Amino acid sequence: MSEREIQAAIDEIAEALGTGASLDDLTGRLVAYSAQFGRADDARVRALLNREVPEDIREWEERHGTRTAVEPLIIQANPDLKMEARICIPLIHRGVRTGLLYVIDPLAPEDPDRVTTTVNAITGHVELLATVLYEMASPHLDERHQRELEFFAACQGNAGALETVANWPPVRSAASLRLAVSIFATGEDIAEFSETRAAQLRLASQQTVSRYPSVIAGSVQDTHSVVLLRPDNEANAALRLHQRLAAASGVGQPGDTAPERLYTGVAENISSTSELPEAYRRAVIAAQTAAVEPESGTIATWETIGPYRLIATRLRTDGSISDLLDTLVDADPNGDLVNTLEVFYDQGDNVKAVADTLHLHRTSLYYRINKIRDILGVDPLGGATRLELHLALKARRWTRRPRI
Repeated sequence: MSEREIQAAIDEIAEALGTGASLDDLTGRLVAYSAQFGRADDARVRALLNREVPEDIREWEERHGTRTAVEPLIIQANPDLKMEARICIPLIHRGVRTGLLYVIDPLAPEDPDRVTTTVNAITGHVELLATVLYEMASPHLDERHQRELEFFAACQGNAGALETVANWPPVRSAASLRLAVSIFATGEDIAEFSETRAAQLRLASQQTVSRYPSVIAGSVQDTHSVVLLRPDNEANAALRLHQRLAAASGVGQPGDTAPERLYTGVAENISSTSELPEAYRRAVIAAQTAAVEPESGTIATWETIGPYRLIATRLRTDGSISDLLDTLVDADPNGDLVNTLEVFYDQGDNVKAVADTLHLHRTSLYYRINKIRDILGVDPLGGATRLELHLALKARRWTRRPRI
């Protein structure tokens, strides 16, 4: 489709809706505007004259969520910018945001149903424009999509995909490789995400992974992203990528209110793509550990997750593994004693650190330990009992991990 045909599509949208419409790409460049139909506010005229969205207008639009939007939203009017209210419709093709369609509608803020009515009236044009911008954006997008599929298949052990990935020049030339898996989780269940929020997180991950210089290969799935890094290209590459993913998605930042958090797991370095499936499994376990174990922080490496290496690979955790822990849990409906015991174990009997962590006086801490001893009928700090309970507590956490 030529630019003339894109312009014709925008004019048809404007005619169908009876108002001005415009199309921006993701860089802020004005692609097309319905110059022959409907009035334009001063804000859009400025964009038309400059062929790009002015910074103050883009900032106002982004305050309403246009940077990560995957569903239509309303942009409120801004008298200071001489800007009327409008509806923003993200254009998405094959999971990739390709542009933003704006329709001027001063009545939209008072009648949110107008968003649905507007979108329904121009659905065919929206799908067409999304496809066209996708094809115009880069002739390599289809190739990139295929490479993502092949890479993820290799991580899952597909022999043909492993052979293909092994022959990619960046992989062949790397002295060593490191695999990282990042999971967005909210609460204890990744399934709590709305479809809209899940799509936003996926798009943010795609844009970050595709642009990060240390990434040799990457694939973004519905529940997680997996990347192959060249560790000798940048110190702490996995940590820095984790930070960029968190920033791009709006989670884990100072003062943010998002219920989600990003957790990343990193496998040890590998020297051959034949090791990818095992590295992927280990990186997933490390990421899940970070999601359930506060001691790990938000990024964990396979080498440092301790008992979870055993729990995830050797133990069945779909049922009870300790009668002692079951007894304590049953006698502790508020969970205070269970939490106290786990913190005590984690802090290596450092009474001051435990008291500070739990905000307890030492006397209260000793009282709780004695109460646990009375409930169990054995000393929870003694040898084999301690080992059993500590491992059981971690296995209990593991049952809450976000599933992939």
